[in-house]
Amino acid sequence: MENSSLRHIADSLYSFALSINEVEIRLITKKDDDIVKVELMYNEKYKFHKFVNFLEMKKVASDDSKDYYVIRLKLTDKRLAYVFKITLKDGSIKYFSEFGVSDSYDIKQGQFNFFQVSYINKNDLIKVSPVLANRRFYQIFVDRFNKEDNLNPRINIRWGEDITSSSIAGGTLKGILDKLDYIESLNVNALYLTPICEAETNHKYDTIDYFKVASDFGSDIDLKNLVDEVHKRKMIILLDGVYNHVSTHFFAFEDVKKYGKKSKYYDWFYIDGDEVDMKKGNYESFGTAKFLPRLNLNNLEVQDYLIEAAKHYVINFNIDGYRLDVSDEIPHSFWIRLRNELNKINANIVLLGENWHDAHAFLNDGFEFDSIMNYAFTRDVLDYVAYERIDAIKFKNRLVSNYFRYKTPINYNLLNLLSSHDIPRFYSECKEDIDKLFIGYALLYTYIGVPCLYYGDEIGLTGLADPNNRKCFDWDESQWNFDILKMIKALAKIHEEQNINSLGISVDCDKNLFILKRFDEEKEIKLIINMSKDVSAYQIDDEKILLSHNYKEDKLLAKSFVLTLNKLK
Repeated sequence: MENSSLRHIADSLYSFALSINEVEIRLITKKDDDIVKVELMYNEKYKFHKFVNFLEMKKVASDDSKDYYVIRLKLTDKRLAYVFKITLKDGSIKYFSEFGVSDSYDIKQGQFNFFQVSYINKNDLIKVSPVLANRRFYQIFVDRFNKEDNLNPRINIRWGEDITSSSIAGGTLKGILDKLDYIESLNVNALYLTPICEAETNHKYDTIDYFKVASDFGSDIDLKNLVDEVHKRKMIILLDGVYNHVSTHFFAFEDVKKYGKKSKYYDWFYIDGDEVDMKKGNYESFGTAKFLPRLNLNNLEVQDYLIEAAKHYVINFNIDGYRLDVSDEIPHSFWIRLRNELNKINANIVLLGENWHDAHAFLNDGFEFDSIMNYAFTRDVLDYVAYERIDAIKFKNRLVSNYFRYKTPINYNLLNLLSSHDIPRFYSECKEDIDKLFIGYALLYTYIGVPCLYYGDEIGLTGLADPNNRKCFDWDESQWNFDILKMIKALAKIHEEQNINSLGISVDCDKNLFILKRFDEEKEIKLIINMSKDVSAYQIDDEKILLSHNYKEDKLLAKSFVLTLNKLK
């Protein structure tokens, strides 16, 4: 056994409370190490020195390099002490405590080095947001969804024309309202809108006025009407919170351009020098985009201003939360303050961060975000399905590794997506191979987390890099791909009826087949995928086929899937 490969830290993503009387404990070891059994030696914290109980931990998953052992314990006391007992192939015993690995362990001296759950405090529990439970999102790029009767003089293309980065097509909030029946027909019950505040561009990530609905999109009344109607349909709506950067026409930046270091807003930004030099761009910005100067979120005045802006839409329009732009570049202190202030208004506010990488620092304590946009899932599906760069085993290993980035409840909150305004559309990434598209969406609607559909994907809208991934929605139904629409509707309906995101999960492989299971005590839902070019036999016994593609006569053909239901009770 490689002692250095053992991974466990108390009160972390390796050890956490699921409820006031239940904990999950994880031990990570080297894959295929010479371990035959892992047991948890445990007792109440103040009884550990007298005697310990033993429970075997199951190896629940493996990835390319690690094995994952997990156990859940129901507690009679809110405090727990524990040590790992590891049996090796040669029969020897090792103990793993805070002091590391040892050949023996004296429980009478355990208070010095056992791992512990010091005390389970109710306020520290991480829960699946009740607002996100059994949700299916639909993301809308507002300027490109539905134009309605928009006489906006800034419109510079005809609806459906080829677009550029500066095109303004005329989509509005009222246009979304007019199409809510259509959206609801997709078995969608949650909306995420790209920014709606006053700004110059079509995408509105260059905020000019946080307290004004963009004139391109409508008015306060239009937003209020949309939110009210969304709520009547028992749907939720998230707006895009853009707090990392602003427009160069934002009032505070205009003041700094005029007065330089004498401006009272000088410290709202990161400026190299006493004055702003627009030609040199001597200030920090979003990426290299100098038309988006970066706000100094370490400044409490800036935090106060943005918190008031966020509260404005919760108080006056009753929105359900925010998707938070560039959230991983903003101080934790701001997100904690923002959540605390918004929770005073709505205890179930949803905060969803745009974090493309491992976001455990923002999620695992539960004091900042409920969720992130799970681009790790996106990339895994792209590599397995669209690009065929990895096989079923490597895909399974990727999913396992990403799952164990987070505490279990967090995985149920993550927003899974295949397309967005920031990446090419999945159909185009699949080179318009409908077989691959169907497999990708079968994964989206069965994997753990909250599925998100990007507007137009359901009718076969295409587009690679920005701006082509932001095309106008084509409302001419003769141009729709109804095979795609039918499949996505069916998958979303199964997700809803089976309440899939409330179920447990496991992933596995059988030769070239990838197998995903969602289960509880009463049922098991199984997704079997064949991405290989070989035909694979798969016989359905007592299971009911919920949906399939390229599955014929007990055979999974090339690029196929079958989704089944087995009732256990």
